[in-house]
Amino acid sequence: MKTRLITSGIGIVVALALIILGSYFNIIITIALSIVSVILCGEYLSAKKLNKDIKLFATCLFFALIIPLMSYMKEPFDRFRFVPFYLFVLTMCIFSVVFHKTIKVEDIMFTLTGVSLITICISLLNVIVWTEAGTGAADDSKHTAFWIIFCLGIPWLADSGAYFAGSYLGKHKLCPNISPNKTVEGAIGGILSGTLFALLIGFIFKLIYGDVTIYYGVLVLVAFINSIISIFGDLTFSIIKRSCKIKDFGSIMPGHGGLLDRFDSVLLCIPVVYIFSQTFYFIM
Repeated sequence: MKTRLITSGIGIVVALALIILGSYFNIIITIALSIVSVILCGEYLSAKKLNKDIKLFATCLFFALIIPLMSYMKEPFDRFRFVPFYLFVLTMCIFSVVFHKTIKVEDIMFTLTGVSLITICISLLNVIVWTEAGTGAADDSKHTAFWIIFCLGIPWLADSGAYFAGSYLGKHKLCPNISPNKTVEGAIGGILSGTLFALLIGFIFKLIYGDVTIYYGVLVLVAFINSIISIFGDLTFSIIKRSCKIKDFGSIMPGHGGLLDRFDSVLLCIPVVYIFSQTFYFIM
């Protein structure tokens, strides 16, 4: 527990530093997210020991870096954002043909699915942070901080809430064959925690920046949806870990496992925020 708390503290300090710097230089957020993308994809592929195939591993890490970086492109070049992703898919298709004797087709599909999910979701987070994304203020420091905290904080707080609620109140197993420790009571506690945290975010930003308008209804709705989706994201990657016969995706974060063990509940939530941000205002 002590190691876990120390790691969390260090992580919070690093995250706050990136948010503060990124509020003034968005490229810093882009570079940080691209590095995160590389680490996540590296851990994902290593789970199935695909890191032993250097050509496949190196190619995937290259695209894991480039795809989020390219999402930073602005007009008129933003129309080409999809090109790196297409080239990645095309490369995997070529690999499946050229190296069909040494690389199993199921490994290609495993790679294509996971790396695509990770890079697209991380890229969308980058787009949310530095584009207008429903706020009309792409270069405003408070909006940069808001989007990062909202996108990452809701799933993480929902996960923490589920952990504590399940520890003290958990009686009914949620998915015993996938994750034996998760309970229905924990899931409910997680959903409530994530939803309430959205209100807290709104109150804090209103307190700090008195001139902002917070749309609490949108915050609560998206937080409620993402608190549920985060459970499925967590369970999905739990299935992957079980199939690969590993406990954690890595050990980069002592007490927590790998970085992907922290982002598994986040990835599927990012597109929801992006979709809603294109239609509704969160903060003005």
